[in-house]
Amino acid sequence: MLHQLLTWIIALALTLSTTLLPIAPASANPVQTENVEVQLISEVINIQPGTPFWVGLHFNINPGWHTYWRNPGDSGLGATLNWNLPPGFEVGDIVWPYPQRLPLEPLMNFGYEEEVTLLSQITPPANLATPDSLQLRVKADWLVCEVNCIPEEGTFNLTLPITSRPPLVNQQWVNLFEQARQALPKPSPWKVTVTIEPKDLTLQVEAPEMEEAQIQEVIFFPHQDGIISNPAPQNPELNQDGITLRLQRGYLRKLDPITGVLVIRESLDNQSVVQAFTIEAAVSNEIGKTAATPTQPRWQVLLLALLGGIILNLMPCVFPVLSLKALNIVQKSQKSPQQVRRHAIAFTAGILVSFTVVASVLLILRSLGQQIGWGFQLQSPVFVTLMAYLMFAVGLSLSGVFIFGASIMGIGQRLTTRSGYIGEFFTGVFATVVATPCTAPFMATALGVALTQSVPIAIAIFEMLGLGLALPYLAISFTPGLQRILPKPGAWMETFQQLLAFPMYAATAWLIWVLAQQTGTNGLAAALAGLILIAFATWLHQKTRLLPPLGKHLGSICALVALGFSLSLAQVSSTTPTPLTHNQNQGIKWQAYTAKRLVKLRQSGSPVFLNFSASWCITCLVNERVALNQPETIAAFESKKIALLKADWTNRDPAITKALESFGRSGVPLYVLYPGDSEFTKPIILPQILSPDQVQRAIKKL
Repeated sequence: MLHQLLTWIIALALTLSTTLLPIAPASANPVQTENVEVQLISEVINIQPGTPFWVGLHFNINPGWHTYWRNPGDSGLGATLNWNLPPGFEVGDIVWPYPQRLPLEPLMNFGYEEEVTLLSQITPPANLATPDSLQLRVKADWLVCEVNCIPEEGTFNLTLPITSRPPLVNQQWVNLFEQARQALPKPSPWKVTVTIEPKDLTLQVEAPEMEEAQIQEVIFFPHQDGIISNPAPQNPELNQDGITLRLQRGYLRKLDPITGVLVIRESLDNQSVVQAFTIEAAVSNEIGKTAATPTQPRWQVLLLALLGGIILNLMPCVFPVLSLKALNIVQKSQKSPQQVRRHAIAFTAGILVSFTVVASVLLILRSLGQQIGWGFQLQSPVFVTLMAYLMFAVGLSLSGVFIFGASIMGIGQRLTTRSGYIGEFFTGVFATVVATPCTAPFMATALGVALTQSVPIAIAIFEMLGLGLALPYLAISFTPGLQRILPKPGAWMETFQQLLAFPMYAATAWLIWVLAQQTGTNGLAAALAGLILIAFATWLHQKTRLLPPLGKHLGSICALVALGFSLSLAQVSSTTPTPLTHNQNQGIKWQAYTAKRLVKLRQSGSPVFLNFSASWCITCLVNERVALNQPETIAAFESKKIALLKADWTNRDPAITKALESFGRSGVPLYVLYPGDSEFTKPIILPQILSPDQVQRAIKKL
């Protein structure tokens, strides 16, 4: 009896010692900032070897502020956790509660307000020694936003005892963990199918048991950005078969499968109840595999592209290449009609091939998630520098400094038939390259549609644009009557050729100015040094080309070395991270565009004029000089107290690209006038080619 009594006493003592073991509280010291309090908490007060347990990062968020979901939407950043655990421990990914929509016009974000707990499961190894203790250590980074956003971080340490007994629940955090689990999406009990159209995405949820009267709201949150247009309204339709949710497509082309969270708000027993379900659905008819037609007839889009290409010939950026073609047409006016036509076809082929390459690169990069649009290559300082070099070299050739390479531009006078065709082809390439900084009327609509279509349709639209650019030259080459009115070749052509060098020098100066806006004074200095080296190389080549072989070869080698150094300077110019701070238009004091600034101005009731522009867009610069920076226009802006914002797209900016896409555009210029009255939901879109009267009339309508 005494032995048994002693055994029971010892067992009771061991039990009490384990249960009442002095342990650290199952929470880490909270990190308190001005906007949020963050704390690492544990669901258990002790851990058992081999038994998984849950911890949570709990956010208490100040009113008006928010943090972000795993897919933050159009802006923002979800929280990240970097765990530091002993060997053998495994930690799962963050388990995210369903988010809410956080509108920030014209953007839409996904995240959390007030409070949220991000759960993670930790599995200890089975061979842990007991009794012992475990220190959990995690570094967390998060972004908290109101109108402005503040990146914050914290390091959390949490100590838990290791025992041989099963884990005990920490009663202090029972309610928080229960609330967190109620907000976790559950696997969908229904079959979900997805239908893809050129502009829309339709989710079909087969839930016939749902009662239409009870459904208050249905929202889809995709796991990946770019599947849908986040700000676009989501329009659910309920019928006897379930829910049909029609969504506007985003920028991604590859959409198989579709994964995300479907949030359904219902009215049950006079209470609003929210349920969230994870869905994964295969696409039933991916774009490109279906005969779905765009909302605008394709023939109209192709016609707009053709007209836009024709008008592109009148844009300022194409003037340099038009100068070359004017000389080229006169030179060939006395040749046989067949040869003139073949040259025109070669020139057109160069344009069409170049537009195919540009379109393909643009579509590939966008399918990979890059936020780019028409003229994207001019957002690269290296490309701008090389373009300036090319324009400068063509100018030197036209000035007679050197002859080598003239066939590439199609301007030689003693070319064989073969080299002449090659020259015409590369003249077409050159025309395409110099045309990309401009957007002509009708082009914006055609390009916007092209980026929402299947690859074959998109390429066809770009090809029609190229055909429009080549059409005037084709018309002259295939119409003998037009050729007869051209001036006759003569001695005047040499003077005319030299005169045409100056548009090339002007284009060089403009490109160097664009580079200065992108890279600053150091980039400017590197590019100017490169131009000097090119001038030296061309002069040296011309001076030594008639020398004996040794001198000729030595001159060529030195010229190539100089060109090599100039190309290396092009790369140097792109590494300068300090663009010039400037105000392109001294008459108007522009504010830099941000989505938050636009929202704040509109919420205050202020009318806003938003100017999407870029330093390399000549049309933009001409519009600012001719229409916007005029005393009458400035006075009209001031009379209505219009806030003036500029979205400068000179360098790549995904936020500006998304804003352009929200208006169905893929390039600049774009001019948007927001009325101050909040009752007006649709902004006024002004034409791409502005006049002072057009702007002032639009302002008077406010």
